Amino acid sequence: MRQATGFRGQLAVRRDRACQVMAAVAGLALALMAGCGYHLVGTSSSLPVRLKTLYVAPFVNRTTRAEVDQRLGEQVSQEWVRRGRLQLVSSAEQADIVLSATVLAASSNPVQLDKAGRATEYQLVVTADVQLVDRTKPQPETIWRDKSFTRNISYQVDVNALDYFDREVEAMDLLARDFARVLVVTILEGF
Repeated sequence: MRQATGFRGQLAVRRDRACQVMAAVAGLALALMAGCGYHLVGTSSSLPVRLKTLYVAPFVNRTTRAEVDQRLGEQVSQEWVRRGRLQLVSSAEQADIVLSATVLAASSNPVQLDKAGRATEYQLVVTADVQLVDRTKPQPETIWRDKSFTRNISYQVDVNALDYFDREVEAMDLLARDFARVLVVTILEGF
């Protein structure tokens, strides 16, 4: 330990002690955060470790919109692959768990109008009944379900533009990616 010689020496000793105390507090805070289960959303999984394989069943479409089920199902499968937590398999018989969904509603409604009363912004909303079934037990058991899993997105349109319908297709693609990301995170974090 340094000897305090004069006023400046005492200040140096106090500064050293303050740094030691701050370092100890910071170390304690880090230790507590590590022990409290802190993690970034979507980077962990509370699914039982025994569940290793997943089958994403083709989504059922109960709407009048063509291909909404295919777009959502494809994005959900890709999101599971990106997460890497479970191995995707090609049939329910090979899977520990099966994810299935029925798309109940898909609508696009105007939410903003111009002075002439023409829509300049729409909101696209998709709702699905989604469930995750554990097939490792003697009787299949639903381990997660949301009967009205809903995502929405707003998109601008120029009423004079030729790509009016392309904007809706683009919005559906963005919505499908958001649907998949939020669904997978919700399932992983929901246990």
